Amino acid sequence: MHNAPMFRSSLAALARTVALTVVLGGALSACGADGPDPDAPATPSASGTATESPSASVTPTQVSFGDAESVTWAPTGDLSSELSIRVEAVREGRFADFKGLVASGITEDNQPYYVDVTIGNEGDAELGGLDVPLYLADSSETLSPPSKFAKPFAPCASEPLPESFGAGEEAQLCLVFVAAPDAVLESVTFQPTLERPAISWIGEVDVPMQKPTPKQKRR
Repeated sequence: MHNAPMFRSSLAALARTVALTVVLGGALSACGADGPDPDAPATPSASGTATESPSASVTPTQVSFGDAESVTWAPTGDLSSELSIRVEAVREGRFADFKGLVASGITEDNQPYYVDVTIGNEGDAELGGLDVPLYLADSSETLSPPSKFAKPFAPCASEPLPESFGAGEEAQLCLVFVAAPDAVLESVTFQPTLERPAISWIGEVDVPMQKPTPKQKRR
């Protein structure tokens, strides 16, 4: 696992070719060819890919954790609203957190992150149940979407907006992101389209203290 330092600027990286990749593949079966076991542990998955390059003329905006940004978001051609997005904090997850998940695809080379986000609906549209286009930009110049789980994941639920999310409502979410192998988080990025300027949040990652091993404990 990597301890992420103060994030390096992602302005140059986002102007290069960036592949929007799926770090953890689609929802996977727990029990083989006979179909999934309804009692199986949660399995993370992510969806959506893009292989185009952001325009070099589009300059991203960079802000710090704790800062709110107002954005216009149009998830469909006939649905648009204003959002307030604030990345509150980012903390490292542990490989051990995913113990028991079936075919998670996470190895000790993948650093997971738990991202606390506050999102407010400043427009008039009903946005319930939608996924806001937030991604992890890592040191391998990869953008990764948040993971999803078949069942609640105790350390961080990683769910979409509430089923009802109308004008004036606010939601506090925890999203799970997993960096590409041997990469670390550079920023949390709002990137609705490759043509729109990205907004990237940077700051210090909280690193949980490791529990002492039995040999380290005092007798």
